[in-house]
Amino acid sequence: MRPELLTGRCGLLWHVLAKTAPSGTLCGIRLPRDHIPAADPEAAERYCAPCMAAFRAAVQQPAEA
Repeated sequence: MRPELLTGRCGLLWHVLAKTAPSGTLCGIRLPRDHIPAADPEAAERYCAPCMAAFRAAVQQPAEA
């Protein structure tokens, strides 16, 4: 997972990284590969809903033989 700094440094939005693209996420956003932004320690942190939905769908798929 990698965070994206929300506008105005009000918090972080966490994305799930895609296995096939090192700097890409499951929702399609491309994030800097080596930079993890700092946010105010009291600011809210959230998870990206589209990333989490894609992750949930992948986990719930039956395993291929």
